[in-house]
Amino acid sequence: MRRYIFNIVSVALALVALSACSNDSDGGGTGGTPEVRYVRPCDADASDSLLTSGYLGNQIVLIGEHLAGVNQIYFNDQKAKLNPNFITDNAIIVTIPQGIPGEKQDLIKLYTTNDSCYYTFETKVPAPTVNSMTCEYVLAGDIAYIQGLYFVDDEGTPLKVTFSNGAEAEIVTQDLNNLAVKVPAGAQSGPVTVTSVYGATESSFWFRDNRNIILDFNSDNYPDYGYYFGWTGGAGVGTDGAINGNYLILGDGAALDDETWNDGKFGYQRWSYRQTDPDFFNAGALDKYVLKFEVNVQGWSSSALQVIFTGAEEVWMNWQEDSSGGNPNNAYMSDKTYPRALWIPWSATGSFSTDGWITVTIPLTDFKYNNEGADVGMKAAGHYSGITLFVNGGGVKGTPCTPTFHIDNVRVVSAQ
Repeated sequence: MRRYIFNIVSVALALVALSACSNDSDGGGTGGTPEVRYVRPCDADASDSLLTSGYLGNQIVLIGEHLAGVNQIYFNDQKAKLNPNFITDNAIIVTIPQGIPGEKQDLIKLYTTNDSCYYTFETKVPAPTVNSMTCEYVLAGDIAYIQGLYFVDDEGTPLKVTFSNGAEAEIVTQDLNNLAVKVPAGAQSGPVTVTSVYGATESSFWFRDNRNIILDFNSDNYPDYGYYFGWTGGAGVGTDGAINGNYLILGDGAALDDETWNDGKFGYQRWSYRQTDPDFFNAGALDKYVLKFEVNVQGWSSSALQVIFTGAEEVWMNWQEDSSGGNPNNAYMSDKTYPRALWIPWSATGSFSTDGWITVTIPLTDFKYNNEGADVGMKAAGHYSGITLFVNGGGVKGTPCTPTFHIDNVRVVSAQ
């Protein structure tokens, strides 16, 4: 593990740091040597508060004199980015760099072409930020990859990763923004906590997230399972290499190009079962939710994976509910006024394959595109009690391919 050592600067440097400035010439052409009088928050509501310290990534304002000629600022040994629009002769708005300093000098160092000025200011390292996990479903003994910030491993207080039942993971590799950990036996569903010498943070995502799963493709979980709630069930289900029971198979090597309509191999529907089925979530607050699923895909270079929510107004499936035998129809799939989300990761590189399973996250506010990629707006509540997965269209141009998709654990959960 890498240890970040914070060296204490010499007494001589500390004395110089007390707002002392060198004066090598005429102040860099600004009429005087730059000098920092004090530091305050950037927030106007707190502008009368003075700061003696700040966390990495915080934006602050340096107040002083002859600051217009400053062209470099360092916090300890970390260089800040300067925006000329945020520099005047009496103030500089600057963001404390995210990088962990190699030396903890607790200094802001300002430079002009010919002058320099040091100001005493402590930069603090926050507790870890835990942003995401490459795949949220990982078997015990396998490696989980976690992304975030400030994963600082200290010899005195080693970095630690624990699961919701307190089971501690073995850290295999680590840097400031990435962790690879071996999932311990007994790890249970729930948030993951990363603890460093600077504090502990619990993830907003859940490991093996079992909240509000709409589709898990396991037998006997839904009424009329044999009908897949619609006309098609993709290329079936599989268990080889599974992460949570059955997974859906789409494609399975079938040909796909920009004009393909093959809902038999590339489509799956879970239609509303009854006309009174409620929405899967509070559809009056779409901005508070995301759709997630795990996918393992190989050889994909054409068309979008469309995810389409529907309600009983569009289609419902209870064969016994009335004499007409329900309302089975898939007209919404080609309706250019009907919104959906489009997942097209191959468009950036021309092709896309995963290295095993990954977790995909789509904000529900992205469910606003038609089958050609145009923004047609989101559906109101009442249209979210059914769901369709379909690889087709999307308004993109790709190359013919024979992809295979494995999909599992389709769920809608809180965005936070």
